[in-house]
Amino acid sequence: MNAVTFPLTKRFTDALQLAHKWHVGQYRKGTLTPYLSHLLGVASVALEFGATENEAIAALLHDALEDGPENLTVNVKKRAKTREKLDTQIQDKFGDGVAALVRGATEENPLIDGEKAPWDKRKLTYLAKLDHEEASSLLVSASDKLHNARTILTDVLTEGTTPEAREAFFNRFSQGREGTLQYYRLLADAYKRAEGAAGRPRLQALFAELERTVSALETACGVTAEEVRGYASLRPASIEDAQ
Repeated sequence: MNAVTFPLTKRFTDALQLAHKWHVGQYRKGTLTPYLSHLLGVASVALEFGATENEAIAALLHDALEDGPENLTVNVKKRAKTREKLDTQIQDKFGDGVAALVRGATEENPLIDGEKAPWDKRKLTYLAKLDHEEASSLLVSASDKLHNARTILTDVLTEGTTPEAREAFFNRFSQGREGTLQYYRLLADAYKRAEGAAGRPRLQALFAELERTVSALETACGVTAEEVRGYASLRPASIEDAQ
């Protein structure tokens, strides 16, 4: 029997070292959990659902252009220059394919009067672009969203056991409980519509797992999917305005 080549090479370990370098000192929002746990978790999810090495590397680096330490500045012009520098580093070291996937997992942040666009406009723009993403990009981004949703669900079940505690927990997010729940509900809906997943059973299984997790989160918070879709934070009808 022919030996099977192990799918993860030194390129993957190099990406892991870069992820550690770029996110050292960062923690998950409102916790003392190292942020690297999220990057490892996203790469793990992606691999479980059939990721190639390029896709797994992109999963490790998917937040570099938004949340790398050098990006943590209120100066939006400096942030844009740093993002361009990091993008070039990724492309030079790992190739065009990985760089494109990292860009695909990154929110576009066009400036409005010199400032980053409002939260709702950014999220609606991101939701709208999922309709046109290719399978590899969908795999990386959905792995990210599933790991986030699982983490939120775990925290709600352990920390948010009363309405007061649950409200306090969601206060760590800029848009609170309603905005957070609605964003993940609309993400689950958008992935199911994505044309790039056609004929990709493992990718569709990933979307189904995200749907189950989001539904469990809604149940834990005592609301239904229809209620969450109707929240004012992100109205689906506003997606056209965001494009």
